[in-house]
Amino acid sequence: MKTVLSEKIEEPLLREGLQELESELKEVSSGLNVKIEAATTEGGWVSLKYEGEDSEVFTEVLARDYGLAPVQLRNLELGNTYRGFITDSGRVGYGLYVDIGVLSPTRRDGLYPLHRMRAQLADGAAQPLRQITRRFCLYSGLPINVRIEELEGAGRIGLALTDRQESNFKDWEKYPFDRVVVIGSLPSKVRRSIRRVGLDKDVVKVERLSLTSSVLTCKLGTEAPGVISKLGPQLATAKLYPFIPSVRAKPQK
Repeated sequence: MKTVLSEKIEEPLLREGLQELESELKEVSSGLNVKIEAATTEGGWVSLKYEGEDSEVFTEVLARDYGLAPVQLRNLELGNTYRGFITDSGRVGYGLYVDIGVLSPTRRDGLYPLHRMRAQLADGAAQPLRQITRRFCLYSGLPINVRIEELEGAGRIGLALTDRQESNFKDWEKYPFDRVVVIGSLPSKVRRSIRRVGLDKDVVKVERLSLTSSVLTCKLGTEAPGVISKLGPQLATAKLYPFIPSVRAKPQK
């Protein structure tokens, strides 16, 4: 069987990323009779070839733990949900392009239009794209969970955040913790680097977003720019962005 996961690996991280994935797949396939071969396809998407009597069960495990890319444009239907990756946050002023894994008949990105961004992330306010992008660290390479909202004959794919993804971003704003979004480094390396530079007590959580991205939650009172200044030099291939909630909780009386 063949499938494409909702995972991408950038060229500089290809060897390390595939090694990390193979280790993960050994764990998730423990107890299953399946032989797995991992590679990458166009655009860095992770392609798996596998065989064995438990192949169908393994496919279900992959869909649950990683998500599966649609690959073919004809597989898209209104309401379908996918994990996609922002491809160019500064290309146009009317939305964000998101690669959800449509590779055939030609590679095609979906568009998360500005009017939907405003409705979901700015309470309907007429904020410019750059402001919303900067506010939620919606930069190239960030994985986001999206829903198909529009399909046109010309191949246009209109997207919106899933309810859960929208809620996650709003939780970032709701709680008074700075965060650091890391794009372009394996989460395991991020964790090792945090220990190496002595940030264990300043970073209370490392959340894996994908094979090559994560978000760090800072301890209350720890500022994201300070974490970036210490951690950044350890992560040469990565880009680190600060998220600072616009509204912080008031001190308890």
